[in-house]
Amino acid sequence: MQPVWQRRIAHTVALVAVVATTVLGDVAFAQKSAGSGAKLYVTNQGGSSITVIDQNKLTVDTVIDLTTLGFTPNSKPHHTVVEKDGAYWYATLIGDGQVLKFDRQNRLLGKVPMETPGLLALDPVHDSLYVGRSMTAVNPPKSLGVIKRSSFTMVEEQEIQIPRPHALAATKDGQWVHVASLAENRFASLNLASGQVTLTTLPGVTRSMVQFTVSPDGTRLIVGGELSNTVMVFDITKAPPYVPVAEFAVKGKPWDPVFSKDGKHVYFSQFADSAVVEIELATGKILRSFSGHMAQPYDMIMRADGKYLFVVNQNIGGVKPGASAHDNMPGMAGMPAAKATGWLSVINIATGKVEKELPLGITPSGMGAAGAR
Repeated sequence: MQPVWQRRIAHTVALVAVVATTVLGDVAFAQKSAGSGAKLYVTNQGGSSITVIDQNKLTVDTVIDLTTLGFTPNSKPHHTVVEKDGAYWYATLIGDGQVLKFDRQNRLLGKVPMETPGLLALDPVHDSLYVGRSMTAVNPPKSLGVIKRSSFTMVEEQEIQIPRPHALAATKDGQWVHVASLAENRFASLNLASGQVTLTTLPGVTRSMVQFTVSPDGTRLIVGGELSNTVMVFDITKAPPYVPVAEFAVKGKPWDPVFSKDGKHVYFSQFADSAVVEIELATGKILRSFSGHMAQPYDMIMRADGKYLFVVNQNIGGVKPGASAHDNMPGMAGMPAAKATGWLSVINIATGKVEKELPLGITPSGMGAAGAR
């Protein structure tokens, strides 16, 4: 790894570049993605496959059978992220302990071994891919994988001092990566210039923070607590440690968060209630609830033009009231393997209706798209 002073210089140069290009780049991306046939990549954790979906045609493009690439039937693909230009995309395999790199033609370009890899986050400024740990791992390493994307090699496994690190997000300015614990009311903030880790401890009831996301303007970090049935909002314009600037009650195990294009609204999948809720960020008021043919909604992505919300439905059966959904999922010790397949719900944001459903594999989980999260 580079000495701290070299990293600081590189970090400063990168920040100047990103400030100069972010606004124009985001406008161009949104215009291009509306008609470019951009893809969604959905991992089918119980089926050792990845479903590729055309976001504009709203059709299944192809299904990648990972066993044909040499991986095991128990590879457990969990999450994907995609480069902003769509040229490359990445996936984690919990069961086989690998992080994979593909190109837009779905050719496997590289793999990096890592114990129980889980969620992924792209650094928007630097050549780094951050890798958390799987929620199905009872006692994974207390560290964050840092992979150099261009060479696809592991740079380091950064110690972050919290058990069961799961929720993961990089800030838009490339200064911080935030990682939350499933087991404790704590999250770690890694300063990318210095390598220093700062811990935030939340008082009160256990939250079990599932996943972070950052607001479009880069000022807010939000996360759901699946045990507390609350949504927390943090002001990340200041350095950590943090206290929530707001905490809203949201029932049904709020799971995966997504912002509206303008940042005024936030959407959470409600894993226990098999619904999606729309919240006004400024007040915490619940504006709408989308339901119907949904079953344990998991990961979500907003299409770049803001028209559609894509929702992965795991379809694994109801969860026990008061219990952690993580500990009762297929793949956990003592839990039977899932047999039913899931599906993707396509919600039209303007009407609030499910406009289309697309078939997925067994226990679909994570999803990635160019420019998402």
